[in-house]
Amino acid sequence: MQVNTNSYVRENPLFHQTTQNQQESATSFEVLLSMQNNQNHAENRESQKANAINLSEFGVSWDSEEGRMVRTAQIVSAIQQYAKEHNTDPLKVNWQRANVSWNQNFANASRTEQKEMLENVLGVLESETAIQRGLYMGETESPAHFEKRKSAAIDILSEILQGIKA
Repeated sequence: MQVNTNSYVRENPLFHQTTQNQQESATSFEVLLSMQNNQNHAENRESQKANAINLSEFGVSWDSEEGRMVRTAQIVSAIQQYAKEHNTDPLKVNWQRANVSWNQNFANASRTEQKEMLENVLGVLESETAIQRGLYMGETESPAHFEKRKSAAIDILSEILQGIKA
């Protein structure tokens, strides 16, 4: 008769079952996370496509520094407007849903309402606290660079507003 004193060598079916269940749930979680990320990317692409402000008329791309600054301000304004309309905390607002709502409202608004919405975006840009410096080339953005981007975005929005007034 042979006695095995190494308890780690013994087969433990419960251990294998638990390990297999953990692997399956990890895979399920990864699949769910992947699905959510794909949905968020799709919503993000839709919100970019649906953007009502046409920067290309002013020779500006949404991917340029100025375009990203205008878009950031527009999204902050959209979040503020959505939170106000739905009487909720701006920190709890889904920015993609707010952005789509803002763009739909802008597209269906009268020229006066569009002007007011763009003035709100301009107000976000002119605010000292609504948009903060970010990263540029992997480092914290300098105050001078941030102000340059902000100033260029303000100029673009001012031009758009002048076009609406005319």
